[in-house]
Amino acid sequence: MSPVLVNVSIAECTPFPALLFDSRVMALAQWRTSGLRGTSSIGEFFDEWDGNAERLKRLARSQATQALIAERGVELAAFRVHAPIAPRQVYCTIGNYREQVVQAALDAQHAADAPGRREAVLASIETRRREGTPYVCLKGAAAIAAPFEPLPVEAGLSTLDWEVEIGVVIGRHARNVEAAHAFDYVAGYCVVNDITLRERVVRADVPVLGTDWLQSKSRAGWLPAGPWLVPAWDVEAPSALRPWLRLNGALMQDGLAGDMIFGIAEQIAYLSKHTSLQPGDLICTGTPAGIGSHYGRYLRAGDVLEAGVSALGVQRIVCVEAIAGRPDAVAGRGEEQ
Repeated sequence: MSPVLVNVSIAECTPFPALLFDSRVMALAQWRTSGLRGTSSIGEFFDEWDGNAERLKRLARSQATQALIAERGVELAAFRVHAPIAPRQVYCTIGNYREQVVQAALDAQHAADAPGRREAVLASIETRRREGTPYVCLKGAAAIAAPFEPLPVEAGLSTLDWEVEIGVVIGRHARNVEAAHAFDYVAGYCVVNDITLRERVVRADVPVLGTDWLQSKSRAGWLPAGPWLVPAWDVEAPSALRPWLRLNGALMQDGLAGDMIFGIAEQIAYLSKHTSLQPGDLICTGTPAGIGSHYGRYLRAGDVLEAGVSALGVQRIVCVEAIAGRPDAVAGRGEEQ
């Protein structure tokens, strides 16, 4: 595997972007003289992605670079690993895997004629694909969390759910982009877990106003990302990526990006027609079947979530009891960083 991009810190220093190769890490600042810009922070580096991309590609594919990291790099275990992204905006595509939509429909209907109902739902999905557009919501960027940090679970939140997804990071300003050219605007891909509080998706006090994505998705810590970012040039077939998730060792989700109703390029094109995408922006591209609401099993303190995507790494999150009155803090750790 070629080097991947990580965001790390050591000895309480400010996080910095680095290359990870064969379990060893070297700061991107090592190559500032080669023309890399914004190497002091992951946000600044993505701001300069359009100018950095070709230089980074040459460096990452160079045997000399790989030999240097192998010889002088520091083991990843010595660092604290942070989210490999710092987006200004986070977009989440809802109901975008065929099997997840079918599963949700069957769960809701308790259909006696499951085969017939399945065929009807699949037919409606294909109609939507031909005639409709993606359904996208905003998720607060403050929800971004590190890939190995504890997830505080506040007492009383009884429907906190998981959603492993392929995260797509934008590398260039994008406006009115055609789907045929959309991948030209992708910096890379990472694992994300779109934690969602099901009981607040539709608020009981004002149900006629529709979905509440602030309360249901945007609390701090509700979007673990990483452990690293794989540049777009090292992902030859995004539709072949496989997102999966295990809860306490049991496989709950196991999907394939090719099952998306609207593919990654179509999502980028749709978004860019309604807003301006900026370097570093994150698109969470939908989750496969197997979310907690299907199993009637939600997150609680003590649970261990392992979420991964083939070739993009694995994050491991331990659910812990939140401190009373401080839902974003973890008992025994103080405030989240």
